[in-house]
Amino acid sequence: MLRILSLTLLLQFLCVPILAGKPEIPSTLRGGIEVRQKTIGIALKMQRQGWAYVMPRPKSSQARWENTDGRTTWWVGYWHNRTTKKYSSTTPQLNGKTYVGDGKGGGGWRKGGSPIRPSKLEWLLSKRGGIPPR
Repeated sequence: MLRILSLTLLLQFLCVPILAGKPEIPSTLRGGIEVRQKTIGIALKMQRQGWAYVMPRPKSSQARWENTDGRTTWWVGYWHNRTTKKYSSTTPQLNGKTYVGDGKGGGGWRKGGSPIRPSKLEWLLSKRGGIPPR
């Protein structure tokens, strides 16, 4: 009896993740990537509080993603909160129940090659541009 119970539990442990499938990304977030449910939850909380990410963008065709040529120019990516009208150059962090940025950021051109790939959170909370995160 114990052996049957152990086998049943083992099969449930192995099969449930397979049958559960991938988490579905809500239509209010940007899709097209695989992401954990926890990340989707964080993105939705940030979105409800007004946060969105503006993706970096190249100034010319030579300035493309993953091109490390330091002579290229890029528009800097940043976080913007449409509710509070605040900016952040870093990912806003949870402070109590509110996501708070560093108060820096906003647009601007910079030289120095392609930025790193966006994070999954940056991707989910952006509208366009960039390359998918890994």
